[in-house]
Amino acid sequence: MDAWIAVAAQTGMVLYLPALPVAEVRAVYPDAESDLTDFLAYPSVVYAELSRVESTKVAGFLAESRAWDGTAGHVILIARQRGWPVLTTDSERLQRLAPDLDVDLL
Repeated sequence: MDAWIAVAAQTGMVLYLPALPVAEVRAVYPDAESDLTDFLAYPSVVYAELSRVESTKVAGFLAESRAWDGTAGHVILIARQRGWPVLTTDSERLQRLAPDLDVDLL
């Protein structure tokens, strides 16, 4: 995380963080709250809630994929809408649903 924050600061890159992955981190890794709070406060990080329209699109995408991974669906939707790559430690999770997704490993 620190490396990507440094890269973002040097290049002016925006890191877009959808709400569902944040909720997952909070649920699975409650001890990471301090780091997560610091990350969300960084000026180049944009945090976004899942809108009603986006939730409908995610649900449709997941139904077509015959899978249920709301977090992955939200990340894939945002990446495709913006034409941005995804930064992740788990590319397989995303590429099972979207093999064509542009992914950079953390």
